Amino acid sequence: MQAIFDFFKNLSGIFLTMKFPWDYLDIILVAIIVYYCIKFASDTRTGHLIRGLLFILALYQVAIFLKLSALTYILSNTIQLSFIAVIIVFQPELRSGLERLGRVKIGNIRNLQSMSRSEYNTVTGSMIDNICESCRLLSERKIGALIVFESNVKLGDIINTGVVVDAAISPQSVITIFYSGTPLHDGAVVIRDNKIAAAGCLLPLSKNLDISKELGTRHRAAVGVTETSDAIAVVVSEETGKISYALDGKITIGITEKELGELLRGRFLVSETKKRFRFFKKRGEQA
Repeated sequence: MQAIFDFFKNLSGIFLTMKFPWDYLDIILVAIIVYYCIKFASDTRTGHLIRGLLFILALYQVAIFLKLSALTYILSNTIQLSFIAVIIVFQPELRSGLERLGRVKIGNIRNLQSMSRSEYNTVTGSMIDNICESCRLLSERKIGALIVFESNVKLGDIINTGVVVDAAISPQSVITIFYSGTPLHDGAVVIRDNKIAAAGCLLPLSKNLDISKELGTRHRAAVGVTETSDAIAVVVSEETGKISYALDGKITIGITEKELGELLRGRFLVSETKKRFRFFKKRGEQA
């Protein structure tokens, strides 16, 4: 009982000696960093690695307590090397995290420099309607397709892997690209500035082990490009005809044409009621 009393007494003493506001700000910032680190670990396979490291640390303490010199030596060196191993093994996740920190969500104004808000919405809405119609036709005919919508993070390196098209979007053009008899049907189409920027593009495959083994290369590529960018990737399955989309490294299987249209409008249309142009809504907001 006395130990508990001493603990709270020492804890209150720490708070009494803290300088306002800098010490409190320091604690808040550390708490935020810890929170996002835990959230990041829970959303990726990093969590499994952390559990493994905690097990090694616990085993190391047991080895010290039991005075097992050989095991203590091995575990000590393992722990030192594990920090380098984390950087190597989880390089894609670390890169993705740094890229997310570097994104500026201030609204991309290049499309609005030469047109009004309503004009932009008209052009973008027409593009979305054409994409939805294309996906519906592709789904009915069970023609596989992969369409990537560029957002704030530029996809120039991916566009350079394909064939530059720079053409307006229509159901006929999209179906022609993904028809099995054409040389570009196996790659991805990248949408930039409401146009088909390139076709036959190569995307990085996701290394997420939690993705269902039933999903093919197109779905894994869709997840891969959204792990390192803020793009939206739409997939039409060649086997089932289902329409799916990937966003923020996660994939949603089996959506309707209407749901796809609502998703794209919610992400790319500019709000008519806000003074500030908004290309990217937070999750849960209504279009």
